[in-house]
Amino acid sequence: MSKVAKHQPIKLWGSYFSSIFSIALVLFVLGLLMLLGYFSYVSTTEIKESIVYNVILSPTAEEYEISALNKVLNQKEEYPYIKAVRYISKDEAARTFTAELGDDFVDFLGYNPLFPSFEVNLKSDISAGQLQANIDLFRESLKGYAFVTDVLYQETTVNDLNEMLSNVGIVLVVFIALLLFVSVVLINNTIQIVIYAKRYTIKTMQLVGAKRGFIVRPFLSKSILYGFLGAVIAIVLLAVLVVVFNSRFNYIDINDTTTQMVLSAIAGVIVVFGIAISFISTYFSVRYYLNHKDEQLY
Repeated sequence: MSKVAKHQPIKLWGSYFSSIFSIALVLFVLGLLMLLGYFSYVSTTEIKESIVYNVILSPTAEEYEISALNKVLNQKEEYPYIKAVRYISKDEAARTFTAELGDDFVDFLGYNPLFPSFEVNLKSDISAGQLQANIDLFRESLKGYAFVTDVLYQETTVNDLNEMLSNVGIVLVVFIALLLFVSVVLINNTIQIVIYAKRYTIKTMQLVGAKRGFIVRPFLSKSILYGFLGAVIAIVLLAVLVVVFNSRFNYIDINDTTTQMVLSAIAGVIVVFGIAISFISTYFSVRYYLNHKDEQLY
């Protein structure tokens, strides 16, 4: 057996592995960006839902009035956008303020000047406009209670946060779209290089009378395998990255059902995307050489 014949299987397997790992690396970067998008969403959700809206009550508010308002605020039908409600009495507010100040201001003043209040956290919405609409709706709904003196929150911070998150969201969407386009191009070029190396085999099979379906079928089968294996490698790398990152920073709860569903969805997208692009690129590449004349192969 000649040296060329001995090295042909090695080169063939080398091309297979290079194709699979090229697809895997592209899918890994794509998955990494999807994870970044999810982590960004988790962060923005936590930031939005951590903002406290203080419903300031009159010091003359009766217990039954406070209790009634507490029940209303906890009704999901009435306020579906409220995440949590906590009542802060005058005494509790004084204790908290004294702990922060370091001095007992009640003894110094001779009375407690603080008002009772409710601390309310609103649910996060993807749309900054919807969040602001919920805030306006919440404030408007409390005007009917005479013992509610005001609703205070860091309005400037909320507005700046909404604007920043909107800009970040636009940049992230554009970046994902751009990377998606680059991923398609890179995977397509990788497949075309593999098919180009087999263009003579394709043409020879056509010349001896093989039908198009018979020629294309094995290439498409391998393309599905390449896309699947590349996706599996990318998913394994991403899983290792998530576990290592989370073990160091404890950023997300991996055991959370929603998180598991999102991670599974990302894995599914990677598999489908890898197989689909590999399949489509292979189909058009093989058809390209089937439609060309012999002299155009050189």
